Amino acid sequence: MEIRLEWLKAFRAIMQTGTITGATAIIHRTQPQISRMISGLEVSLGFQLFAREGRRLIPTGDGLRFYSQIEPLLLSFDRLPGVAEDIKGKRGKPLVIAAEPFMLQSLVPDTVRAMSQHSDTKFAIDLCVREAGVWISRNNVDLAVVALPFTQSDMEQLPFAEAELVATLPIGHPLAQHEVVDIADLAKERFIALRPTTLMRAQIDNAAISSGGPFKPVVETASGATACELVANGVGVSISDPIVARSYRQRGVVARKLSVPLRLTYGLLVNPATASSQVMAFIRCLAESAETLGEGFVDVSASLEENLASVAGPKPTR
Repeated sequence: MEIRLEWLKAFRAIMQTGTITGATAIIHRTQPQISRMISGLEVSLGFQLFAREGRRLIPTGDGLRFYSQIEPLLLSFDRLPGVAEDIKGKRGKPLVIAAEPFMLQSLVPDTVRAMSQHSDTKFAIDLCVREAGVWISRNNVDLAVVALPFTQSDMEQLPFAEAELVATLPIGHPLAQHEVVDIADLAKERFIALRPTTLMRAQIDNAAISSGGPFKPVVETASGATACELVANGVGVSISDPIVARSYRQRGVVARKLSVPLRLTYGLLVNPATASSQVMAFIRCLAESAETLGEGFVDVSASLEENLASVAGPKPTR
Protein backbone atom coordinates (compact mmCIF):
# COMPACT_ATOMS: atom_id res chain seq x y z
CA MET A 1 0.00 0.00 0.00
CA GLU A 2 1.38 3.40 -0.99
CA ILE A 3 0.32 6.41 1.11
CA ARG A 4 2.01 9.69 0.31
CA LEU A 5 2.29 12.52 2.81
CA GLU A 6 1.03 15.03 0.24
CA TRP A 7 -2.13 12.92 -0.22
CA LEU A 8 -2.79 13.00 3.52
CA LYS A 9 -2.26 16.76 3.60
CA ALA A 10 -4.76 17.19 0.75
CA PHE A 11 -7.29 15.01 2.57
CA ARG A 12 -6.81 16.96 5.78
CA ALA A 13 -7.18 20.31 4.00
CA ILE A 14 -10.53 19.24 2.55
CA MET A 15 -11.70 18.03 5.98
CA GLN A 16 -10.72 21.40 7.47
CA THR A 17 -12.28 23.61 4.79
CA GLY A 18 -15.08 21.44 3.42
CA THR A 19 -14.19 21.97 -0.23
CA ILE A 20 -11.43 21.37 -2.73
CA THR A 21 -11.44 25.11 -3.44
CA GLY A 22 -10.75 25.84 0.22
CA ALA A 23 -8.04 23.20 0.31
CA THR A 24 -6.12 24.94 -2.50
CA ALA A 25 -5.44 27.90 -0.20
CA ILE A 26 -3.93 25.62 2.45
CA ILE A 27 -1.66 23.33 0.46
CA HIS A 28 -1.14 25.62 -2.56
CA ARG A 29 -2.07 23.07 -5.22
CA THR A 30 -4.59 23.37 -8.04
CA GLN A 31 -8.04 21.81 -7.81
CA PRO A 32 -7.22 19.11 -10.42
CA GLN A 33 -4.04 18.22 -8.52
CA ILE A 34 -5.94 17.88 -5.25
CA SER A 35 -8.63 15.77 -6.92
CA ARG A 36 -5.95 13.41 -8.23
CA MET A 37 -4.35 13.18 -4.78
CA ILE A 38 -7.67 12.21 -3.16
CA SER A 39 -8.35 9.66 -5.90
CA GLY A 40 -4.88 8.17 -5.43
CA LEU A 41 -5.38 7.95 -1.67
CA GLU A 42 -8.79 6.29 -2.04
CA VAL A 43 -7.42 3.74 -4.50
CA SER A 44 -4.52 2.93 -2.20
CA LEU A 45 -6.75 2.61 0.87
CA GLY A 46 -9.42 0.61 -0.89
CA PHE A 47 -12.37 2.67 0.39
CA GLN A 48 -14.07 6.00 -0.30
CA LEU A 49 -13.18 9.00 1.82
CA PHE A 50 -15.94 11.21 0.46
CA ALA A 51 -19.37 10.83 -1.07
CA ARG A 52 -19.67 13.17 -4.03
CA GLU A 53 -22.84 15.24 -4.39
CA GLY A 54 -22.27 17.55 -7.34
CA ARG A 55 -19.29 19.65 -6.34
CA ARG A 56 -19.72 18.86 -2.66
CA LEU A 57 -17.57 16.30 -0.86
CA ILE A 58 -19.30 14.68 2.14
CA PRO A 59 -16.99 12.64 4.43
CA THR A 60 -17.99 8.99 4.63
CA GLY A 61 -17.96 7.05 7.88
CA ASP A 62 -14.74 5.40 6.78
CA GLY A 63 -13.33 8.82 5.91
CA LEU A 64 -14.12 10.21 9.38
CA ARG A 65 -12.57 7.19 11.06
CA PHE A 66 -9.42 7.45 8.93
CA TYR A 67 -9.15 11.17 9.66
CA SER A 68 -9.34 10.59 13.41
CA GLN A 69 -6.32 8.29 13.11
CA ILE A 70 -4.11 10.44 10.88
CA GLU A 71 -4.75 13.84 12.46
CA PRO A 72 -2.50 13.22 15.51
CA LEU A 73 0.25 12.04 13.15
CA LEU A 74 -0.05 15.16 11.01
CA LEU A 75 -0.06 17.38 14.10
CA SER A 76 3.22 15.80 15.14
CA PHE A 77 4.60 16.38 11.62
CA ASP A 78 3.47 20.03 11.75
CA ARG A 79 5.52 20.54 14.89
CA LEU A 80 8.75 19.24 13.34
CA PRO A 81 9.99 22.66 12.06
CA GLY A 82 9.50 24.15 15.54
CA VAL A 83 11.26 21.19 17.12
CA ALA A 84 14.17 21.63 14.73
CA GLU A 85 14.39 25.34 15.57
CA ASP A 86 14.30 24.58 19.28
CA ILE A 87 17.09 22.03 18.93
CA LYS A 88 19.16 24.38 16.80
CA GLY A 89 18.59 27.26 19.23
CA LYS A 90 19.00 24.93 22.24
CA ARG A 91 15.54 25.91 23.48
CA GLY A 92 13.22 23.64 25.46
CA LYS A 93 10.44 21.81 23.66
CA PRO A 94 6.87 23.06 24.18
CA LEU A 95 4.50 21.50 26.65
CA VAL A 96 1.81 19.91 24.48
CA ILE A 97 -1.63 20.17 26.07
CA ALA A 98 -4.78 18.68 24.54
CA ALA A 99 -8.21 19.60 25.89
CA GLU A 100 -11.88 19.12 25.19
CA PRO A 101 -13.56 22.25 23.75
CA PHE A 102 -15.33 23.31 26.97
CA MET A 103 -12.00 23.19 28.82
CA LEU A 104 -10.52 25.52 26.20
CA GLN A 105 -13.28 28.10 26.72
CA SER A 106 -11.75 29.51 29.90
CA LEU A 107 -9.96 26.99 32.14
CA VAL A 108 -6.94 26.08 30.00
CA PRO A 109 -6.30 29.67 28.77
CA ASP A 110 -6.45 30.96 32.37
CA THR A 111 -4.00 28.25 33.46
CA VAL A 112 -1.57 29.11 30.64
CA ARG A 113 -1.81 32.80 31.59
CA ALA A 114 -1.14 32.08 35.26
CA MET A 115 1.77 29.73 34.55
CA SER A 116 3.32 32.15 32.04
CA GLN A 117 3.61 34.79 34.76
CA HIS A 118 6.30 32.83 36.59
CA SER A 119 7.64 30.48 33.93
CA ASP A 120 9.08 30.70 30.43
CA THR A 121 7.39 27.43 29.42
CA LYS A 122 6.37 27.22 25.78
CA PHE A 123 2.97 25.72 25.03
CA ALA A 124 1.29 23.94 22.15
CA ILE A 125 -2.49 23.55 22.52
CA ASP A 126 -4.39 20.83 20.66
CA LEU A 127 -8.13 20.15 20.44
CA CYS A 128 -9.52 16.87 21.70
CA VAL A 129 -12.94 16.00 20.24
CA ARG A 130 -14.58 13.08 22.03
CA GLU A 131 -17.51 12.76 19.60
CA ALA A 132 -15.23 12.28 16.59
CA GLY A 133 -13.53 9.34 18.28
CA VAL A 134 -10.15 11.07 18.33
CA TRP A 135 -7.63 8.85 20.14
CA ILE A 136 -5.44 10.82 22.51
CA SER A 137 -2.16 8.95 22.67
CA ARG A 138 0.84 9.26 24.96
CA ASN A 139 2.89 9.68 21.78
CA ASN A 140 1.00 12.85 20.77
CA VAL A 141 0.61 14.97 23.92
CA ASP A 142 2.18 15.56 27.33
CA LEU A 143 -1.16 16.02 29.05
CA ALA A 144 -4.86 16.09 28.18
CA VAL A 145 -7.59 17.92 30.12
CA VAL A 146 -10.95 16.17 29.73
CA ALA A 147 -14.16 15.13 31.44
CA LEU A 148 -14.06 11.59 32.82
CA PRO A 149 -14.63 8.87 31.91
CA PHE A 150 -12.69 9.16 28.65
CA THR A 151 -12.25 5.82 26.93
CA GLN A 152 -10.54 6.92 23.70
CA SER A 153 -7.01 6.97 25.15
CA ASP A 154 -4.09 4.78 26.13
CA MET A 155 -3.03 7.29 28.82
CA GLU A 156 -3.62 7.01 32.56
CA GLN A 157 -6.81 8.75 33.74
CA LEU A 158 -6.53 10.94 36.82
CA PRO A 159 -9.50 12.89 38.31
CA PHE A 160 -8.54 16.27 39.73
CA ALA A 161 -11.83 18.03 40.54
CA GLU A 162 -15.61 17.67 40.77
CA ALA A 163 -17.79 20.34 39.15
CA GLU A 164 -21.43 20.95 40.03
CA LEU A 165 -23.50 21.81 36.96
CA VAL A 166 -25.51 25.04 37.07
CA ALA A 167 -28.69 26.44 35.56
CA THR A 168 -27.78 29.12 33.01
CA LEU A 169 -30.34 31.87 32.44
CA PRO A 170 -30.58 35.34 30.89
CA ILE A 171 -30.08 37.92 33.62
CA GLY A 172 -33.66 39.21 33.33
CA HIS A 173 -35.33 35.80 33.43
CA PRO A 174 -37.79 35.26 36.34
CA LEU A 175 -35.95 32.10 37.45
CA ALA A 176 -32.74 34.13 37.75
CA GLN A 177 -34.24 35.71 40.91
CA HIS A 178 -33.97 32.34 42.70
CA GLU A 179 -30.80 31.19 44.47
CA VAL A 180 -31.72 27.59 43.68
CA VAL A 181 -33.55 26.65 40.46
CA ASP A 182 -35.83 23.64 40.38
CA ILE A 183 -35.16 21.34 37.42
CA ALA A 184 -38.94 20.89 37.04
CA ASP A 185 -39.22 24.66 36.46
CA LEU A 186 -36.45 24.55 33.86
CA ALA A 187 -38.34 21.80 32.02
CA LYS A 188 -41.21 24.25 31.49
CA GLU A 189 -38.94 26.74 29.71
CA ARG A 190 -37.48 26.87 26.23
CA PHE A 191 -34.57 24.54 26.89
CA ILE A 192 -31.22 24.45 25.10
CA ALA A 193 -29.91 20.90 25.41
CA LEU A 194 -26.57 19.27 24.79
CA ARG A 195 -26.50 16.64 22.08
CA PRO A 196 -27.13 13.00 23.06
CA THR A 197 -23.48 12.19 22.22
CA THR A 198 -22.19 14.47 25.01
CA LEU A 199 -21.17 13.15 28.41
CA MET A 200 -23.66 15.25 30.41
CA ARG A 201 -26.83 14.74 28.37
CA ALA A 202 -28.01 11.44 29.91
CA GLN A 203 -27.44 12.70 33.46
CA ILE A 204 -29.42 15.89 32.77
CA ASP A 205 -32.28 14.01 31.10
CA ASN A 206 -32.51 11.49 33.96
CA ALA A 207 -32.69 14.30 36.51
CA ALA A 208 -35.51 15.98 34.56
CA ILE A 209 -37.52 12.75 34.35
CA SER A 210 -37.04 12.13 38.08
CA SER A 211 -38.26 15.67 38.78
CA GLY A 212 -41.53 15.24 36.93
CA GLY A 213 -41.02 15.42 33.19
CA PRO A 214 -38.43 15.42 30.39
CA PHE A 215 -37.03 18.52 28.75
CA LYS A 216 -38.38 19.45 25.33
CA PRO A 217 -35.38 21.12 23.69
CA VAL A 218 -35.83 23.93 21.21
CA VAL A 219 -32.13 23.62 20.28
CA GLU A 220 -29.53 20.89 20.69
CA THR A 221 -25.79 21.56 20.49
CA ALA A 222 -22.61 19.59 21.12
CA SER A 223 -20.95 22.69 22.59
CA GLY A 224 -21.56 24.02 26.09
CA ALA A 225 -20.17 27.38 24.95
CA THR A 226 -22.71 27.51 22.13
CA ALA A 227 -25.49 26.72 24.61
CA CYS A 228 -24.39 29.66 26.78
CA GLU A 229 -24.18 31.91 23.73
CA LEU A 230 -27.76 30.98 22.86
CA VAL A 231 -28.82 31.75 26.43
CA ALA A 232 -27.11 35.15 26.12
CA ASN A 233 -29.10 35.78 22.94
CA GLY A 234 -32.39 35.04 24.67
CA VAL A 235 -33.11 31.77 22.89
CA GLY A 236 -33.79 29.87 26.11
CA VAL A 237 -32.28 28.42 29.29
CA SER A 238 -29.78 25.61 29.78
CA ILE A 239 -27.70 23.54 32.20
CA SER A 240 -23.96 24.12 31.93
CA ASP A 241 -20.49 23.50 33.23
CA PRO A 242 -19.94 26.22 35.89
CA ILE A 243 -16.65 27.54 34.49
CA VAL A 244 -18.07 27.86 30.99
CA ALA A 245 -21.14 29.61 32.45
CA ARG A 246 -18.93 32.06 34.35
CA SER A 247 -17.14 33.05 31.16
CA TYR A 248 -20.48 34.34 29.79
CA ARG A 249 -21.26 36.58 32.75
CA GLN A 250 -20.47 39.75 30.81
CA ARG A 251 -22.86 38.55 28.09
CA GLY A 252 -25.73 38.68 30.57
CA VAL A 253 -25.78 35.00 31.56
CA VAL A 254 -26.27 34.13 35.24
CA ALA A 255 -25.52 30.79 36.89
CA ARG A 256 -27.75 29.36 39.60
CA LYS A 257 -27.54 26.27 41.79
CA LEU A 258 -29.77 23.36 40.74
CA SER A 259 -32.30 21.71 43.05
CA VAL A 260 -30.84 18.31 42.13
CA PRO A 261 -27.02 18.16 42.22
CA LEU A 262 -25.54 17.11 38.86
CA ARG A 263 -21.81 16.53 38.80
CA LEU A 264 -19.05 16.37 36.22
CA THR A 265 -15.59 14.98 36.91
CA TYR A 266 -12.67 17.02 35.58
CA GLY A 267 -9.81 14.72 34.68
CA LEU A 268 -6.34 14.45 33.26
CA LEU A 269 -4.83 11.99 30.83
CA VAL A 270 -1.18 11.55 31.73
CA ASN A 271 1.73 9.35 30.77
CA PRO A 272 3.60 8.44 33.99
CA ALA A 273 6.73 7.61 31.99
CA THR A 274 7.06 11.22 30.76
CA ALA A 275 5.40 13.20 33.56
CA SER A 276 7.93 16.04 33.78
CA SER A 277 8.19 18.79 36.38
CA GLN A 278 6.55 21.09 33.82
CA VAL A 279 3.57 18.74 33.57
CA MET A 280 3.25 18.64 37.36
CA ALA A 281 3.47 22.42 37.58
CA PHE A 282 0.77 22.82 34.93
CA ILE A 283 -1.55 20.40 36.76
CA ARG A 284 -1.19 22.28 40.05
CA CYS A 285 -1.81 25.58 38.28
CA LEU A 286 -4.81 24.02 36.51
CA ALA A 287 -6.32 22.93 39.82
CA GLU A 288 -5.92 26.44 41.27
CA SER A 289 -7.56 28.00 38.20
CA ALA A 290 -10.44 25.50 38.33
CA GLU A 291 -11.15 26.29 41.98
CA THR A 292 -10.97 30.05 41.40
CA LEU A 293 -13.05 30.12 38.22
CA GLY A 294 -15.56 27.62 39.64
CA GLU A 295 -16.56 30.04 42.42
CA GLY A 296 -17.82 27.40 44.83
CA PHE A 297 -19.12 25.04 42.15
CA VAL A 298 -15.78 23.25 41.66
CA ASP A 299 -14.03 21.20 44.35
CA VAL A 300 -10.44 20.12 43.76
CA SER A 301 -9.76 16.54 44.82
CA ALA A 302 -8.24 16.28 48.30
CA SER A 303 -6.12 13.40 47.02
CA LEU A 304 -4.67 15.35 44.07
CA GLU A 305 -1.17 15.70 45.55
CA GLU A 306 -1.13 12.03 46.51
CA ASN A 307 -2.17 11.06 42.98
CA LEU A 308 0.45 13.35 41.47
CA ALA A 309 3.11 11.80 43.66
CA SER A 310 2.24 8.36 42.33
CA VAL A 311 2.32 9.61 38.72
CA ALA A 312 5.65 11.39 39.19
CA GLY A 313 7.20 8.48 41.09
CA PRO A 314 10.52 6.82 40.19
CA LYS A 315 10.75 5.91 36.52
CA PRO A 316 11.68 2.33 35.68
CA THR A 317 15.31 1.78 34.71
CA ARG A 318 16.37 -0.20 31.68
